Amino acid sequence: MMKLNPFFLLFCLVLCFIISGCSGPQKPADLPTLYPCKITVIQDGKPLQDAMVYVRPQDGNLRFVFGGKTDAKGVAVVKADGQWEGVPEGEFLVSISKIVTPSDLETPNETTPLNERRRMQEQATKETKETVDPKYSDLVKTQLRLKVDKKAVQEQYDVGAAVDLSMAELFPGRRPL
Repeated sequence: MMKLNPFFLLFCLVLCFIISGCSGPQKPADLPTLYPCKITVIQDGKPLQDAMVYVRPQDGNLRFVFGGKTDAKGVAVVKADGQWEGVPEGEFLVSISKIVTPSDLETPNETTPLNERRRMQEQATKETKETVDPKYSDLVKTQLRLKVDKKAVQEQYDVGAAVDLSMAELFPGRRPL
């Protein structure tokens, strides 16, 4: 009976992974050259954790979504479609948002009666809060800009004092989904 060398088996396994393309998703052909981008967010003089940072081309080209979530140090690594680190060369609008939802918020299920579902949705609209001023969190109103010139970018934005705006205040007259 022939005994197989363990190094030969390991070599075959590695070769199979290489051939099968287990390296993750392939970059789209139309993805432009990306430059590393880290954005630090400060609020009330401290790093803002768990904020969403969105970077949108000023020209309105939305083929890819650029953004990231801040860590404990307030730093977001910006990625294209959440997969490829960086942003292309250009000028961008930046919005920073931190939505806080109460942990005890009731959520409907498939058997929840319609009137109860509406009550839960109205409660969620009142109790879910945006903590970043709309002049920074609203992508239409944002005063934040980012310019990328064929090199890595590290930018810091101070979004001022925390606010406490409910979704009902931010979107008056709109019903939640």
